[in-house]
Parts: sequence; C-alpha cells; structure tokens
Amino acid sequence: MKTFRIVTLGCKVNQYESEALTQSFLESGYEMAKEGETATVGIVNTCSVTNISDRKSRKLIRQTAKECEVLAVCGCYAQAKPEEAAAIEGVDLVIGNGNKHRLFSMLEEQLSRNELEKISIFPLTAETSFDKKPVTRYQEKTRAIIKVQDGCNSFCSYCIIPYVRGRLRSRNPLEILEEVTRLAKNGYQEIVLAGIHVCHYGKEFEESSPYRDLVDLLRSIEKISGIERIRLSSIEPFAFTEKFFEYYKETKKLCPHFHISLQSGSDTVLKRMNRHYTGEYYLNIVKTLRNIRPQTTVTTDVIVGFPGESKEEFQETLQLAEQVGFLKIHTFPYSRRSGTAADGMPNQLSNAVKSERCKKMLDVSDRWEEKILSQFVGKTLFVLAEEEKEGGIFGFSENYLPVILEDKTLTPHQIYRVIPYRTDGKFLYVK
Repeated sequence: MKTFRIVTLGCKVNQYESEALTQSFLESGYEMAKEGETATVGIVNTCSVTNISDRKSRKLIRQTAKECEVLAVCGCYAQAKPEEAAAIEGVDLVIGNGNKHRLFSMLEEQLSRNELEKISIFPLTAETSFDKKPVTRYQEKTRAIIKVQDGCNSFCSYCIIPYVRGRLRSRNPLEILEEVTRLAKNGYQEIVLAGIHVCHYGKEFEESSPYRDLVDLLRSIEKISGIERIRLSSIEPFAFTEKFFEYYKETKKLCPHFHISLQSGSDTVLKRMNRHYTGEYYLNIVKTLRNIRPQTTVTTDVIVGFPGESKEEFQETLQLAEQVGFLKIHTFPYSRRSGTAADGMPNQLSNAVKSERCKKMLDVSDRWEEKILSQFVGKTLFVLAEEEKEGGIFGFSENYLPVILEDKTLTPHQIYRVIPYRTDGKFLYVK
C-alpha cells in the first residue's frame, strides 16, 4: 500500500492547498502514513513570509526527508528559493506555487517514468493557481477553508509575498459556489474564505460580471443551504467599504469576528511600510463594525521594531491597541527580507529592542483578551463544538471566543446555544 505524508507551514491558503493535495492522494488509493511510519511520498508545503519561516521550512524539509522515500517541496519557500530548496539532502522535487495543485499528477507521472525533474516553477497566473477540482472533505477539521483568491499587488516594503504569490487574481465564483455546496452536503456548517488579499476579490473581473467584489460573493454563499457560518481569513482595512457595512447590517451568516491586519499604529511607520491607511482610519472601521453589531471582535497582526521605529512611534501603536481593544494581537519582531525595500532602510533595530517591544505588545494583548472574555460571561453565544480539550468539548463562538463545553456528552460538529458562567482569561466555560 502506498502512503503519503503532508507537512504544512503558514497561512490558510497553504492549508487549503494541502487539503486539495490530500484529497488527490486519497482518491488515488494512497493512505495517510501513520506517525513513525516511513511514507512512500512526503510533501512539505512551505512558508517564506519571514526569515524565521525560511528556517522552519528548511528544518521541516530535513526532518521529513528522513520519514519518506520520495520528498517533494512546494509553497512559498520553494517559489522564492527553488535552488536552495533543491540542494537540501533528501529533496527529490521542488514545485512552485504556480503548479502546486498539479503536484500529485506530476509526481505520479515522473515516478512512473522513474525520472524526477528536480525543479518545476510555472508562471503565477489565474490559470495556474486554481484547481478546477473542488475540495469536498477536510481531514480532522470542523470548518472548511475555501481558497477564493491568490496574489497581492500591495508591495509592502517588508514583504516578499507579491514575488512568491504573484499579482492579484480571483477564482471563478461558480467554482467557489460549487465547492461550498458540496462541502455543505458533506455536513460542514462553517466555512472560511481564504486568500492572500481577500478584500480585493473580483477586482479584475469585467464590469458586466455579477461578482464585482467580495460582498457579491458573500451574498451568493449565504443562499447555500446547510452553511450556517461564514468567516473571512486575514483581511485588509480596505475591505470595509460602505457596501460592506450595508451587507454587515443585513447578514445572518457572516461571523462577527475579523482578523484585520494593522502592522503598526503609527502613521509614520505605516507610511514607511507602504501601508496606505492611517491609525484613525483603522480605528473608525472597528468602531463602525461594533456600532452595527456590538458583539464584534477583532484580532490583528503587528510588526514591532520596524526600521527606524522610535519609542514614540511604538507608543502610538500601543495606544491604538488600547483604543481598539483587540481579542488577540499576533505580534512579530520585524524580520529582514532580502529583495524588499525595508531591508535597505537605515536604523535597523537590535533584537533586544524588538524582543522588549514584543513583550509589551503581548502584555496588552493578554490583558484585553481576559477583559473581552469577561464581558461575555452570562451572555448568549453560539458555539461550534470541535474536539475534546481542557476536560470538555472545545469550540469557538460566532465571534471567535474560545469556549469549553463541560458537558462531554455533546456531539462535536454541532452548533450549540450556550451561556458561559466563568472565564479563566483564556477560555469561557459552559456547564
């Protein structure tokens, strides 16, 4: 029996693409390799968003090479540095993002010829980025991720994503709706729309298209029977147009939680980052969302220690974080990336300064997380039960609060109306 193992790093787009590959292997008679078992084929789906991501990718490649007979490397690290990836001992095949969805068929074809083409990098276009075959089931997951978009045109000064994911391109909406419909029939009640720049979905479609933006797509998905909750993956502030706010007032299925990328609360740092908004603009978006639906929660990403970030500029970010009141702040020390504008900027900060600022930002995040959880004790929530954890059944509420359902007789993959009675600052608890 042929077996396979897929190891995934990075974003929800990578997770989706790994699920698509998993489906291809399973449908072709492969079985997933058990822990400790040598797999016939191993795949490492890599990330390259930071230098740390590159290091993690290389480490996993070396580790996985020892656990399989044939190893293929794909993803953003493979796209950015294919020769470097190919030179790692044990790597047999390197495939870029442009033909990642064809990895299984390419691998099978080359194995049948007993001739592996070591590096295969295709152009990053709409035709090469989206598999026509829908994903219909996820391994050990309660919610399903749907890739709706790829690529980015923003060229933030610290980021290499436009170079490894290409320019903006949107998936055919009819293919998305077909995939969501099949997932709903397979029992998935919650889906997550994922992309590199989800807020720009549909921007390149023709004027005559009925799907001109993300809101048009969301309205169509809401009509699909069986889908009860829709989430958006990480999203930029530009998604929140007047049209979006009007939709948010009427929607019954879009969850009141958004992961809105901030990166900095200082307008001068945002300008150096080539982020085209201000702290005030960001704050007004959050205020508008909460005015429409007061239970709305927001999580974010923040980069500390960007080149030249002064004490005053960092303080502005701390101040904005306090004003917003984030459920969670994913905090990253600035990581230099060769080929980006920020790499050549003066006044690069020391690791010690970046570490100190990370700690201060995480302290704000932890304090607000506990405060927000406390606000929902005694309030009605709807929780999608997922798995056993912390002595009960774990799940997320509609606004992404982590909840422990203490009644172990409850059935996973169902949505329950609950009222939490306490919090420990990390979870809400329901008797």
